[in-house]
Amino acid sequence: MQPTLILTAPHPGVLYINGRFAGEVDPDEALMRPVPPRGAAYLEYRPLSSACHAMARKLVFSGGEPMARSAEEAEGIDVVLWPGSAVEVELSPEPRRGRALRFQADGHTLELEADGRLRCDGRELAALPPGAQQPEHRALPGGAALLGLCEAGQYLLTLDAQFRVQTGLLRARQIDVEPDGGIRAVVARDDSVGHAALESWRLAPEGLTLVSSEPAWADGAPRWPKTAAGAARAAVEAALAGLDGEAEGYLAPALRGRNPLANIRERCDLCVEMKFAPPDPRPCVGLLRLETANLARVRPLYYRASASGGLQGPYQIEELAFE
Repeated sequence: MQPTLILTAPHPGVLYINGRFAGEVDPDEALMRPVPPRGAAYLEYRPLSSACHAMARKLVFSGGEPMARSAEEAEGIDVVLWPGSAVEVELSPEPRRGRALRFQADGHTLELEADGRLRCDGRELAALPPGAQQPEHRALPGGAALLGLCEAGQYLLTLDAQFRVQTGLLRARQIDVEPDGGIRAVVARDDSVGHAALESWRLAPEGLTLVSSEPAWADGAPRWPKTAAGAARAAVEAALAGLDGEAEGYLAPALRGRNPLANIRERCDLCVEMKFAPPDPRPCVGLLRLETANLARVRPLYYRASASGGLQGPYQIEELAFE
């Protein structure tokens, strides 16, 4: 089949494919264009603002899909291969460096670059998570810490007392530093039902140490699926997390004894909604497997469900079938 490129970028821009103007691309509106099943596709992105640099990359197709080595060599793009020869490409152009954010903490001058690099007194100290904002200084037994917001929620960077070296980095939905120096974090799994872990940490001179961890819900209560597709996805996510009892709770009684998700970890890393309709019209969810650092493949998991009702949502899965 002839592949179709589905392209997005973090900032509005214009895209050229093999030297020809293809259209405008932005984060919310994908650009779709067919390309030959064999040969090179040259992608050139030109931003419509000063937020990032322009970029040009090459993807070499063979048999209707990009070759793995070609994708690996194309720095700054992520590729997802969907059923039906849909090739999703996310462009990540290098952001333009603005003026570093400068602030003071415990007598030290810190600078936060736009790319997340943190400098202290002119020395590079750490690389902060995506979207990191200016942190607040917290003095702790065993060292120092910087607590701030980021895309994942919050981050806690721990340092030695003299701000010379990084000793740890914690990212979580929520982080609380207690008066006695204890650190409590709600670490979300980012699955559809909302599983999380409530973790306790302690900072020692040698670094962060996990004291305890217990199951929790990211939003205080489970978000049980309300649709048949949601039930299928939640069942896979529970099986991937080793929550076999919860996974069986999404299955109809006749299916539970057959253990259809026993080997799911060998098949996928994540379960996702199907963005693009596969050739087979049966209802399905997507099993995503990372093949290289920036190339993943999605295969369908077909299901049949009924509105039987239960403790974990109104739908139960009566049949599962892999591709």
